[in-house]
Amino acid sequence: MNSDTIKIGIIGIGGIGGFVGAPLAKKYKDSTTKIIFICRGDTKKAIQNEGLLFESKGTKETIFPDLVSDNPTEIGILDVLILTCKSYSISSILATYQDCINDETVIITLQNVVNAREIIRETLPKTGKIMEGCIYVASNVKKPGHIQHVGGPGKIFVGGNEDQSILNLLAAGGLDITHVANINEILWKKYLFVAPVAAITSAYKVTFGQLLEDSNLMEILENMMMEIQSLASKNNINLTNEDIKTSKELLTKFPFESKSSLQLDFENQNQTEKPFLVDYVIEKAAQYGIETPFYNRINSLLL
Repeated sequence: MNSDTIKIGIIGIGGIGGFVGAPLAKKYKDSTTKIIFICRGDTKKAIQNEGLLFESKGTKETIFPDLVSDNPTEIGILDVLILTCKSYSISSILATYQDCINDETVIITLQNVVNAREIIRETLPKTGKIMEGCIYVASNVKKPGHIQHVGGPGKIFVGGNEDQSILNLLAAGGLDITHVANINEILWKKYLFVAPVAAITSAYKVTFGQLLEDSNLMEILENMMMEIQSLASKNNINLTNEDIKTSKELLTKFPFESKSSLQLDFENQNQTEKPFLVDYVIEKAAQYGIETPFYNRINSLLL
């Protein structure tokens, strides 16, 4: 820890950041653990003025963190930085807030990628202790400062530089978080679901429920998963046919009308994570000589 006061920063108060930040800010209000929401623009203004409106399981609650800021000087050195931003923002965000990170800062990643450590180390070659992670949840922004949890258990898995005191602190703050020995396997298992589902629903403009009802699209989805299975094997990760079956069945756990964040970004004409969820698969597979005809087909629909 950097001092007696523990400072936890959550960067990017969107669907995931709001889901993670809300229970922590509620639990640690008026304590020596300070929860900082790092955001800007309309989101920053809305939370500063009205608090974070968090909606989950039919209930709504307004929560005020200890600080809402985008000023590195005001934020200061963080003990924990939870990255809940989109994958394409990691490098620029770390560059902006590098003065808030020292050798003791624990950086927790919750992106839908399998190479977060590599992305971080491009900007911060040595600074910070990295715990790569992922979260199983569907949570969206209804409007700036208003987050709606729509599905998924919110289970968080992390690996890497284990810091049990930090993990205990986050768990006591209401997060369902578990440290695992082989985080890469879990990251790839989530990627097996997230990447192809996000790509195919975006390409064909269908919800999770509509995807489930279309046998032709489900066949394409399975073949995309098999292409990721081949890529994972080149990274010493064994994704089984049972893993593919489990990933397909996971679609049934979400509401019929659910959409991936990639699809929502395409619909709203925002910057997207296509480079990390589609291009990455095609480019890395090509390096290993793996053919990806199904991913290539989906990619052609997204260009």
